[in-house]
Amino acid sequence: MNEVIITINDSDYDKVIENKTIYEIELISYQGLIKTKKVLFAYKYILIFIILSMLIIYFLSNLIFRVDIVTNDNVMRQKISKYLNKKGISKYHLKKNYNDLQEIKKGILNDYKDEIDWIEIESIGSKYIVRFEPRIKTDLTKEKRYQNIIAKKNAIIYSMDIKSGQIVKNRFDYVKKGDVIVSGYIYLNDKIMNTIKAEGDVFGETWYKIKVKYPYKYKSIKKTGKSKNALSIKFLNKDINIFNFNKYKDYKKTNKVLFKNNILPISIDIEKQEELNIKKEDNSYKEAVDKAVMSALKKVKKKIDDKAYINDYKVLNKTKLNDGVSVDVFISVIEVISEYQEIEFKEADSEQP
Repeated sequence: MNEVIITINDSDYDKVIENKTIYEIELISYQGLIKTKKVLFAYKYILIFIILSMLIIYFLSNLIFRVDIVTNDNVMRQKISKYLNKKGISKYHLKKNYNDLQEIKKGILNDYKDEIDWIEIESIGSKYIVRFEPRIKTDLTKEKRYQNIIAKKNAIIYSMDIKSGQIVKNRFDYVKKGDVIVSGYIYLNDKIMNTIKAEGDVFGETWYKIKVKYPYKYKSIKKTGKSKNALSIKFLNKDINIFNFNKYKDYKKTNKVLFKNNILPISIDIEKQEELNIKKEDNSYKEAVDKAVMSALKKVKKKIDDKAYINDYKVLNKTKLNDGVSVDVFISVIEVISEYQEIEFKEADSEQP
């Protein structure tokens, strides 16, 4: 039995059938664009389902289903909720982008600047979590009427900014914790002439000794706090992300299956991506020592307030370890060393000098 396999245009197929004689003609397969059309037509319902699913998932993943305002202050909760509603942050509204959220936060802080110190709006899945810090209002009626300024820690006095009171310690004097630096009792020839409220700040040099270990090889993985949802189509052990804009360089993913075909090797997942900040280091001995010193300085900066600053530092000891270095750092800091001590009112001595 002889047979011939030929390839012809689709438009010529009907002519061949019409003019055939004694030969049997069998269509084996399609090629090119017509084959693609046939395949798409055969799986049209699956394709339509996939496209509709992607559109629905994309829409739902950008829809707000819940807004939680974390506070026990019902009055502020209502105020913030009302403001957010005006800006479109409420149930069944589309999520806002990063720049819009920043503008909304600025607006809230501006409108309620006397009631809120800071506010954060965090997007987690299909909900927003709103956290804020209420502004603490000082009750001036509770301030001490008569007071000394004393040292709250051992230090050498560096500078003083005194508004009222009688200075009893001078610059470069060494003071111990509890020593009176500025007195609320006003003396003249060792006699009390008046009792006032001493006020002001005293800056002093204090000292910290910090021990830090730093490795030669270092890797840290931290979440940035940013996350998003993407649609993932798995086909033949391959992941294809749909609508995955502004891709993260590194991230942790968690998949939730939406659709899985038991016949075809295909599934549709919602992929939650949490952005990661991965830092790797391979340090020499000198680099490890330098970074240990910087780490010690950062630790001290976290302990001191905004008015304080690091004056000087010295490396006391460096020890080589198998996997890194151990460094002892002595750090000098200029910071506020004063605090107030309540005193009793005393009548002025009637005896005049």
